[in-house]
Amino acid sequence: MNKLTYKEFKDFLESDVDEATYFGYSKEDLISLKERLEGLRERFEICESRIERDREKIIREYNNITDISYSDYRKTLTFNDGKSSYYLKKDEEKNIYKIDWYASYENPLFSDMKLIRYRNIGKRFSKEIDNIVENSIKYFHKDNSIESVSSIFNLEDDYHSSLLYCNDYPFFYIDKKTILPKDEVISPFIERLDGTRKLTSEDKQKLLTKIMVPRGFLN
Repeated sequence: MNKLTYKEFKDFLESDVDEATYFGYSKEDLISLKERLEGLRERFEICESRIERDREKIIREYNNITDISYSDYRKTLTFNDGKSSYYLKKDEEKNIYKIDWYASYENPLFSDMKLIRYRNIGKRFSKEIDNIVENSIKYFHKDNSIESVSSIFNLEDDYHSSLLYCNDYPFFYIDKKTILPKDEVISPFIERLDGTRKLTSEDKQKLLTKIMVPRGFLN
């Protein structure tokens, strides 16, 4: 399938049919992207229920930490203080998670003094961190890269949010808990993207119901 122009995208969005019908594909064993996202949310909520207590235990001890989550891309545990993100990576020999100093130095807001306060977090909370990582990994045990029936759209799913691509370029993020598109729109079209700024929240939500993807694993 050739890449869509912005006009072609708008024509599809404003049509009364879904992606499979519009582009002439079979609808067998397909569901809407929104339904697939609902399945991902269910899996996310199951994983969250298993790690929430341990996450809160760590946050209570380090009250400046605002979030802790596992990054499947980095294979690290990420935590942040509202301004900067820091990383814990497993030391396979010692079987504990330790500060990933190199990744943290890549952070432009990195501070030695800030990071030193976390140097023993992996030892103090090894059991809790292992549980957070183990159950977070379970979220990613199935394919989290989802291509639409026409291959024009695809979803790259992360733990807290998902990123919708169009024309192989990022388009907009979708919140995992609410399944609502976030405000920012990135232009995936060749033309100057003044038009994408007019893409409303309702347009984005409608698009999620029109994109068709394989049924796959719903939980």
